[in-house]
Amino acid sequence: MAKQIQPVIIRRQRKHEAEQAIKDLLARGFEIVSPLKQEKPQSEVLHNLTFEQRRFPVEDFSSPWIAKLRRIVE
Repeated sequence: MAKQIQPVIIRRQRKHEAEQAIKDLLARGFEIVSPLKQEKPQSEVLHNLTFEQRRFPVEDFSSPWIAKLRRIVE
């Protein structure tokens, strides 16, 4: 009998919800294909005091958190 790959894409608005969904799937035998990341995170913020652009990750609540997992089913 041929093996089948069962792909799953996690998409949540809140990071902690996505992390919990990943933990639940890992406990059921899934493996991570693509780690958790924001779809289109905001990466540049203008610092008002020094007027310099500084790059650091900012959690953008409008962009969903996405991860890809899979499980091989026999």
